[in-house]
Amino acid sequence: MMVGLAAILLLLFRAIRNLGEIFYLWKLGIKRGGFYAVRVWGARLKPLIILLMIDTIVVLTLIFNLSVRIQLF
Repeated sequence: MMVGLAAILLLLFRAIRNLGEIFYLWKLGIKRGGFYAVRVWGARLKPLIILLMIDTIVVLTLIFNLSVRIQLF
């Protein structure tokens, strides 16, 4: 049970970091955000934002599945 809770917390932290990175890129704008994305992530801006969104959705799905399994036991 404790391992499941620790996994949920780590996944939640990852989702929060992804959302924070998306908002940071959005705040920078197109030109500076594109420069930041290439320098830090090594990717273009739009594919990076799409990747971060998909990763966030997958992580939130994993959190939901883990929480359901913990409640079953």
